[in-house]
Amino acid sequence: METDQHYFFEGLFIIFFSVAAAVLAVWLGSPGHRDDILYRIHFPDSVSGLTAGDPVTFRGVDVGTVKSIRIDPDDTRLVLIDVRLRKETPVKTDTKASLALKGFTGVVTIDLNGGDPAAQTLLAVTSKGQVPEIASEKTGLKAMLDDLPKLVRKFSSIEDKVTKVVTNVGDLTSKVKDNPSLLLRRPEGKK
Repeated sequence: METDQHYFFEGLFIIFFSVAAAVLAVWLGSPGHRDDILYRIHFPDSVSGLTAGDPVTFRGVDVGTVKSIRIDPDDTRLVLIDVRLRKETPVKTDTKASLALKGFTGVVTIDLNGGDPAAQTLLAVTSKGQVPEIASEKTGLKAMLDDLPKLVRKFSSIEDKVTKVVTNVGDLTSKVKDNPSLLLRRPEGKK
């Protein structure tokens, strides 16, 4: 009888310990806090490299994570991204979201900028039951790629000018080689 009671308490302890370990794992593994706020961002650019769980930063400070990424069903030209941000994040009506590369690794993050101290919080001006939407701005990477053709044209025109100068110097050098006395001759009108 005593052995059965011993096995009963051992089994009870193992069950209790397993349940406690599972609860602890779920609690520690949850990506956000219960009081995090859900925000929505529409990006007109490609979000290649961004995945759910990636960080969201406010001026470089980690303030949340990407919750989900999907194509906007109302406008397929836009990518709809839901992010969870800490409630103390100063998201104002003039805060803008952009995509940023984290170092040279190719990891993409969402970076929030702006937020005039005098501006209202985005949460305060959003109707109850609606998800507050942070405006997006053209990313630096996308803007650079858009300006690349202009940059190539400028370098091409500089190359043409350098080629002309080098050609003229080459012509002058060959003329001087053929007639070294050109170096000794004074320009007309000078004594």
